[in-house]
Amino acid sequence: MKSSFAIVTLLATSILWCSNAWAVTLQQAKSSGWVGEQTNGYLGVVVDTPATQQLVLSVNAKRKQYYQAIANRNHITLDTVAKLAAQKAIEAADSGHIIQTPQGEWLTK
Repeated sequence: MKSSFAIVTLLATSILWCSNAWAVTLQQAKSSGWVGEQTNGYLGVVVDTPATQQLVLSVNAKRKQYYQAIANRNHITLDTVAKLAAQKAIEAADSGHIIQTPQGEWLTK
C-alpha cells in the first residue's frame, strides 16, 4: 500500500513539474494578456512567469530567423524588417490583445 502511494505521489509530482504540463500556446498567452506585440517586431512579456518567458524566447528566436531571411533576400536591414513586421502585427492584433505603444506602455487593443 505504501509503495503504491509513493508511486502515485511521484507520478503526480513529475507531471506537475513537467515543462509540457506548463506549456502555453502563443494564442493562449495573447488571449490571456500574458504577452503582447512590441513596436520592435518581437513579442514582449506582460505577465512575467517562467512559461511566458520561455514562450517569448522561443517565438522571438523564430521571428528573428524569419526576419533575417527576409532582410537578406531584399538587401535591407534586420531592424527594418522587424519594424515593418511590428506595424503589421500590431494592426492585426485581435481586440483584447495587448500591444505596445510607441512610448513603451502596454495597452489593450
